[in-house]
Amino acid sequence: MRKWYILILLIGLFFKPQFSWATVGDPIKIACVGNSITYGSGIVDREHNAYPAQLRAMLGEGYEVRNFGVGGATLLNKGDKPYRKTEAYADALRFKPDIVFIKLGTNDSKLRNRVYLDEFEADYIDLIDSFREGNNNTRMVLLLPIPAFTVDSTGIWNGTIKNKIVPAIRSVAHKTGSEILDLYQLFIDQEGLLPDKVHPSSLGATVIAKRLYETVVQKEIRAIDVLRSQKIKTLGAENFYGYDLVNFEFNTIACKLVRPKKTAPGG
Repeated sequence: MRKWYILILLIGLFFKPQFSWATVGDPIKIACVGNSITYGSGIVDREHNAYPAQLRAMLGEGYEVRNFGVGGATLLNKGDKPYRKTEAYADALRFKPDIVFIKLGTNDSKLRNRVYLDEFEADYIDLIDSFREGNNNTRMVLLLPIPAFTVDSTGIWNGTIKNKIVPAIRSVAHKTGSEILDLYQLFIDQEGLLPDKVHPSSLGATVIAKRLYETVVQKEIRAIDVLRSQKIKTLGAENFYGYDLVNFEFNTIACKLVRPKKTAPGG
């Protein structure tokens, strides 16, 4: 009997079962908030090819990605179609996401909405605060709008996107400690990916999805404090395109340091 007992133990050691009693954690919930570009307007089979759907496919198990895009939506609460008055916004709040990607601002560049742009930053901060209510650790990522290549200055207009909306979003990111993804520069020389000069094709959506994927899976380490030296005299901080810029002196030499939102391995 003892020999058989030992044999059974050995079998148990070398042939482990393929299941585990350990419970699997809840998936990381990602909300893609935005306008028609997020919704996937103009994309064939948008349910599978809009950038939130492609992001979901790239991330695989362990993530739950939902598309809360609304065609024509504005960030401005006084715009012609405020996002915060849509059912998608209410659904996004109920979703209680861990990560929120916000891509709004394109429709705010229309002539009828430009008169309210002075309220853009305050409205954006309120939107961010609404997602952080109850969970201040919600990761907020602000997507700079992609450029528009239209010729009608009364509609979606790139001059307003570039000179008004992009700087405003960078300012909001700095004030709220949110992350930034620069989709504007990503598409500045990719007009061919925007068939109607505003909305990306499925290939353009892939470009966006890949950029979001890199942001989600990016590893980070504890921030490095390079200003600890007694030889350094800090002189105050300011906003540098949405990032913290610290002015300091080192051996009487004036210097500037721009901090990233997250510190990558290797510093």
